[in-house]
Amino acid sequence: MSANVNYVELHTKDLVLKTVNVGDIEEVARMWEFQEGPVSISEAQQAIEYMQSNHSQNQPGKIHHLCFAVWEKGENRIIGWCGLDGKCSLRKTVLFYALDEAYRNRGFATQCASRLLSYAFEEVKLKRIDGGCAKDNTASYRVMEKIGMEQYTFEENGDPLFFIDEVMYNERKTSNIL
Repeated sequence: MSANVNYVELHTKDLVLKTVNVGDIEEVARMWEFQEGPVSISEAQQAIEYMQSNHSQNQPGKIHHLCFAVWEKGENRIIGWCGLDGKCSLRKTVLFYALDEAYRNRGFATQCASRLLSYAFEEVKLKRIDGGCAKDNTASYRVMEKIGMEQYTFEENGDPLFFIDEVMYNERKTSNIL
């Protein structure tokens, strides 16, 4: 993992995924609760501190929580959030992503998810990544399929659960499917 656990920046074809700092506070305030609306600068500061506290607990082979702001390359606006969560479920690291509606259906979620997998398996050295989505969220279901995750069961409410492990990831990488 990066020497600076509080700052990580990852690139895809169209996006920059990066951990935020106080220099990003106005964008964090605008996008932290983007589905409900902006939060105050004070709340954004608390969110940044919370994320940095979580990030400081990450270590090789184990993610506590790692949240990235998603930025379209060449733009100065956060368009969503993605990351890896190791604290929401015992012994699981869960992939997550959420993009502003205006940026959906452009392949950005797939780019985020694919880059998160490469970071998780190649740099952090995780063994397995889990994911899930609402049963009617066909777009997220398709993203997980595209990145090689396999559905293995359902939640009690019918929501599908997925996983990919390092062997599956490496097989896809060797086959140039990722």
